[in-house]
Amino acid sequence: MVDFYDELTYETNPFPETHPGNLAALGRLFGVQTPLAQQCRVLELGSATGGNIIPMAWCLPHSEFVGVELSAPQVAIGQAVIEALGLGNIRLDVGDILELDPAQLGQFDYIIAHGVYSWVPTAVREKILALARDCLTPNGIAYISYNVLPGWRMRGSVRDLLLYATRDAQGADAKYHAAIAALQRLQHALQDAQADSHRYVQKEIGYLLKAHPSYLLHEYLAGENNAFLFSEFLADSGRHGLQYLCETDLHTLFDTTLTPPAQAALGDIDDPLQHEQWMDFVRMRTFRQSLLCRADLPLERDIDVDVFTTFYFSANLRLQGEASFTSTTPATFLYPDNTELNVAHPLSKAALLYLQEVHPYTPDFAELLANAAQRVQAAGGKSFVSERGELVSELFSLYSYRAVLGHLQPCLMHPGVPERPKASDLARLQAAQGWESIASVHHLGLSVDAFASHLLQQLDGTQTISELTEKLSAAVASGALNVAGSRKEVRDNVQHLLTVFARHGVLVN
Repeated sequence: MVDFYDELTYETNPFPETHPGNLAALGRLFGVQTPLAQQCRVLELGSATGGNIIPMAWCLPHSEFVGVELSAPQVAIGQAVIEALGLGNIRLDVGDILELDPAQLGQFDYIIAHGVYSWVPTAVREKILALARDCLTPNGIAYISYNVLPGWRMRGSVRDLLLYATRDAQGADAKYHAAIAALQRLQHALQDAQADSHRYVQKEIGYLLKAHPSYLLHEYLAGENNAFLFSEFLADSGRHGLQYLCETDLHTLFDTTLTPPAQAALGDIDDPLQHEQWMDFVRMRTFRQSLLCRADLPLERDIDVDVFTTFYFSANLRLQGEASFTSTTPATFLYPDNTELNVAHPLSKAALLYLQEVHPYTPDFAELLANAAQRVQAAGGKSFVSERGELVSELFSLYSYRAVLGHLQPCLMHPGVPERPKASDLARLQAAQGWESIASVHHLGLSVDAFASHLLQQLDGTQTISELTEKLSAAVASGALNVAGSRKEVRDNVQHLLTVFARHGVLVN
């Protein structure tokens, strides 16, 4: 298995759900006095090239990060980035999880195992849980992602196909092309199929044909790919002195996201964990991102909304069309991938619009409410201004779907493009090394094409926007930058990208 992973490295993306700031905020909602992300220790098991924890280490210089990865070539790639950035608060180690010694590792406030648990043998899964028990600080949190039954059985049928289609292929490249050919064949065969199962497979094929090769190969063709019932994961965790805290996608904890008949059918199940297991059956859930803590840590199972209103907030959304602040007519906000989100209450619409305007700055709840109330009042929606509870309720719902992010510490950066823009050393290095996405100040992945990557590498703070535009226009005209576009299109694209970079904290003073 090492050779396979050495041959094709993982796509280098930040995973915002794993960020210690996100884990800390979730823990606080359940009564855990989690350490602040700005001063903590983080261990990532299966850190690959460091695409997830290197940006954390860059943005959190007073915290310490350790990554452990089986593949020496991937560690070498990440270590070169660390050395180029001069980071002294992170190290990447080549290591086998089975051979890790808790006494040598030490204690960690946050332990991350993303994309590992389902893809390793039983002995390694047991060791991951044992490390979580032995290495977590008293108020620490472990994040573990894994494939879930019964929903993953449908995706497992695609794995069966790909394992068969690639059985004779040797090497990552040959396996990938054999897998793509098989997916295209099946896609053609199912083009007129109407069964629900066929439509599910068609959707999965469409996603895989566009996905990064590393996802297809590591998710579907790895030697190990195991799925579990949520109740099985709970039992295994419990044997190791750990208890379940929550999911990073918090909305799945609540049956209000189910249909009324489903809510009625599960209404007599009093045990909350058994209730979650049944919701997995109803939803046919395929994947979980679960948080664990030590079994001896007291938890508050009822979420404290008062704690929620002590957070600082951000939202990477944009308003589509108009928003009425004098009625509950829904306004449509768009995620970065253009997925629509409808918000009804005037205070909530005004709050999201404010977060859009000031991103990546994070106002606290008092500032958010005051700004929203002022906007609604000025628009003539006086009757809605005093409905604070409606804003809290809708804002929490948005948070539970990760449409709004909650932070324990503020980000004071404001959007703005200086005359001589400068990108962070991290962003310029990521672009220079060909990363397909760069990390924002809130640990979101920003996809970059050839044009954006080229622009980032020029943003050293010595050139004006006009000079940058001229340089990129010349590169396009000469063919050095293989993209199409007139001088005006280049200018517009430069201005657009600079605005995007500023909105995500990629530009620095």
